[in-house]
Amino acid sequence: MQDKFLKIYALCRNEVWLAAYSRCFNFEAANDLTQEAFMRYWRELTLGNVVTFERSWLCKVVRNLAEDYCKSSFYKYGTMAPEVFEKLDSHAVPPEIVFEQAELFCKINRTLGELNSKDRQILEMRYTQDCRIVEIAKQLGLKSAAVKMRLFRARTRLAHFLKPLGVGLN
Repeated sequence: MQDKFLKIYALCRNEVWLAAYSRCFNFEAANDLTQEAFMRYWRELTLGNVVTFERSWLCKVVRNLAEDYCKSSFYKYGTMAPEVFEKLDSHAVPPEIVFEQAELFCKINRTLGELNSKDRQILEMRYTQDCRIVEIAKQLGLKSAAVKMRLFRARTRLAHFLKPLGVGLN
């Protein structure tokens, strides 16, 4: 039984795939539909049913599967990769909020300009460049404990500058 299946699979796989692809024009879907058609053929063999004219039977099965696939809402409306959905903004931000945020960011940038250069450097490395403590320590030639202390002090000074703006650091 297995030998017969493998023989038919080797002989008919390309034609069955082409029949699926000609209906849905999707490489991945054609592969899936082809596998489903052969799974149904395998089930017929295991049940002891005799399939004559295997090639035409498989092509008919895959055409029916492809037509059902093309009628499905998934095919009609599709879907997008999760990365695309993550980028979509489901709630548009009102223009006044955008303006307030832009104004606040300008104030924060001016405030950052008031910090000393060492504080700006270490805060930028940690939060803008997303460097880990160990990386910052290597780049600055310091120990990790010294970097942690400098970050703590820089955040404290930054919080002091931002407090009048109504911005608190968590």
